[in-house]
Amino acid sequence: RSFNSKPRVREVVMEEPKDRREDDSDVPVVEEKKEETKLPEASVDNDDKEDKKKEDDEEEEVEEEIDADLLMKAEALFDDDKLLEAGRILKIIDQSKLEPKHLTMMRKAKKGEALIDDLKSDFGGQNGWVIHGVSKGAFPTLTGHRLEKGDDGSLQVKARCETPIDKSLLSPFISVLNETELYETWLPSWTVPKFRVKKVQKLSQRGRCSQVIIVTLEVPWPIASRQVVLCADGFDDIKDKGDIGICLNSLDTGDEDGLVPPPEEKSIVRIDVNGGFLIRKCPKDHPALVDRKEEDNGNSNEESDKLLITFAASMDPKMRLLPQSFLNFLVKVAFGICWGMLLKIARDVKNGKRPDHEQAIERKRDSLYNWVDSRIKELLSFIQIGTLSI
Repeated sequence: RSFNSKPRVREVVMEEPKDRREDDSDVPVVEEKKEETKLPEASVDNDDKEDKKKEDDEEEEVEEEIDADLLMKAEALFDDDKLLEAGRILKIIDQSKLEPKHLTMMRKAKKGEALIDDLKSDFGGQNGWVIHGVSKGAFPTLTGHRLEKGDDGSLQVKARCETPIDKSLLSPFISVLNETELYETWLPSWTVPKFRVKKVQKLSQRGRCSQVIIVTLEVPWPIASRQVVLCADGFDDIKDKGDIGICLNSLDTGDEDGLVPPPEEKSIVRIDVNGGFLIRKCPKDHPALVDRKEEDNGNSNEESDKLLITFAASMDPKMRLLPQSFLNFLVKVAFGICWGMLLKIARDVKNGKRPDHEQAIERKRDSLYNWVDSRIKELLSFIQIGTLSI
């Protein structure tokens, strides 16, 4: 090697540490995982099921208590002749929890509701009604009739009447209706054509306002005697609607747990009669009130003193052909005269002229007629405070 040559210098390149060559932001951060303690799945499911079952059992227990309270309330209302109110409560209860007696209550309540709807429906020259007009006299009455077809295709005759009465006549009117044993003492009879109530027999009295009676009728030859077994259920719907009603439905042999016997004579034909009475505030524009005002130049009692009694009954006479002459007699003569007689007897009772009825009322004063008077007082109070809409 020559001494004049320059020595070689080795270049040393220093490398950065590997962990500093990349941006720190690109380095993933590894978090330390914590181990979770898990219960066995079967144990969790069982606990949830037990909690759910406990909640369901508690909820079912509460519902049963509520239903039991509602059933007791419905039974108490039914016993107090608040039939429709009892029916409304029974509708909201689980039907599987109802006993046969509750189903009977619901059936009666349904018939009562249907009766009210029918007796509050329009009574004019529509829906097939033949209007007879408003009768004259002490009790102006709007009457009419129509022919209907039964479910079995039979001919049925329906008659209806509406009479405004003074509030003081209501208690005597109800007493005359209730004292069925005295019907034969005042109901009219005819010889031409032959038509009369031959016999009235009470089979049972259930509670204050419900009874079962048998009415036997004598009719013109060659028609066989007719008989109807009637179940009368009185009800008070004053609190909700301001109504008092009596529902009439015919019964068949064996009904009412065997109470209804067969006809005592084979020649007697059982007929069907369904209908009833409705007592409520009289509308100010009722035709019978208008006619009365015209007669006395507007000097009649105030409308607020008037109640309206509506009665309707549909009869299946069990005849293939009903003679037109006998039909006219029934709906245009007998029906109106019997209704007028009922009102006249009520007026006589009010004026102290019917000792038999007075004695019957006094015998039942504590068990029935004090309650009737209290119901009438509540009805009149309901009307006077103006809560009833017509």
